[in-house]
Amino acid sequence: MAGEALRPAPRGRWEKILPRSLGLLVFLATSTSSLLRENFGFWEATTMSFGAFGLGAFLLARLAAPQRKERLAHDAERGIIECAIRYPDSHPGSIRRLWLPGFAEVSRGTVRFQPDLVGEGDPAGTIRPFFDVIFKGPVEPPAKRPAEVKRGWSIVALETDEGVLHLAAGDAALKLLEERLGGPQSA
Repeated sequence: MAGEALRPAPRGRWEKILPRSLGLLVFLATSTSSLLRENFGFWEATTMSFGAFGLGAFLLARLAAPQRKERLAHDAERGIIECAIRYPDSHPGSIRRLWLPGFAEVSRGTVRFQPDLVGEGDPAGTIRPFFDVIFKGPVEPPAKRPAEVKRGWSIVALETDEGVLHLAAGDAALKLLEERLGGPQSA
């Protein structure tokens, strides 16, 4: 099945603009800081410039949030979730122990995962199917949150045909997993 891919809903306009504009906002903040320095002094100019940067980033995030929420809800209706996976029982230091962000399609007893290697919401690479999936329940998060595990995500353990799999996702995605795979099983 060459070319097969999970097709999550496309990102909204503001969702696309937000990550691309942060670099521009930093550039504008540093350049305006140097322009304002003559009139206001170093600390005042820096504070005003980076305050404007923070306000701009906040406003862009507020504009993107409803689009993201709507997109994730639409994907959940279709059984697709944004998540990250890792294999906790793999050898220490192996690449399989690291979190791999992507999208998963959840159906009864099966999870099909495709990585999002670029982070643009367009998964690429080979779809990895996991069969005989059993929802085991929540897992204690690591002391330091990995960058691939987004803020607010929780981690659950899944028993699969390939062994234990940790999956990190948002609450709505975990609810979908629990509905489609059954509730937590006692070990």
